[in-house]
Amino acid sequence: MSYLENSGNRFLSKVYMWMFIGLLLTAVASFGVLNSPSLMFFFIESGLFYVLIFVELAIVFLLSWKLRSMSPSTATLVFIFYSVLSGITLSPVLFFYTKSAIYLAFLTASGMFIGMSLFGFFTKKDLSGVGRFLYMALIGLIIAMIINIFVYMISPSTGVFMDIALCVAGVLIFAGLTAYDTQNIKNIGEIIDHNDPFAQNLAIFGALKLYLDFINLFLRFLRLLGRRR
Repeated sequence: MSYLENSGNRFLSKVYMWMFIGLLLTAVASFGVLNSPSLMFFFIESGLFYVLIFVELAIVFLLSWKLRSMSPSTATLVFIFYSVLSGITLSPVLFFYTKSAIYLAFLTASGMFIGMSLFGFFTKKDLSGVGRFLYMALIGLIIAMIINIFVYMISPSTGVFMDIALCVAGVLIFAGLTAYDTQNIKNIGEIIDHNDPFAQNLAIFGALKLYLDFINLFLRFLRLLGRRR
């Protein structure tokens, strides 16, 4: 049993390593674009910003559907490309907030992420049922966010109130998903063959899931706590 636990821990450590690399690449790309306003405005005014967002979504689906058929090197390169791309598309959002607001949101999201990861790692409770519920709640959140766009056009005050409520709901959802994904990744690490090249693909996909949990926590804390320029 101890071997299995150690295997799960090693796999989880590898996942966190790639997640950290992804976040580092995102930060470098984002601040690089922020320090070049002309480049950032080019992305926005040319419409390339929206194209890049579509490409980001396509990459997530690509990794989900083609994970088993990808070579480990391809999966790794796709994740690195996604991380850089995410930094570029985040830069216009970060532009409207002060540096202190960005740091505060990052630290708050980090604390929440670490706490929920530790809970997911150490809890003996099976979080599978909670995870399924949270993914359904996430779909509901996305639908509510789309509806709120039209609500804001009709009644800005109601739209602002709904936006705050949806941000709070998003924090709760992604905090729960962090715990669930951590437990799920640990469980996968306990049963996979670590000598199989496919294990690298699973580590990359796990890193992507935790990466998305953290980024979504960060963005929602930024909207809740951040001060605009």
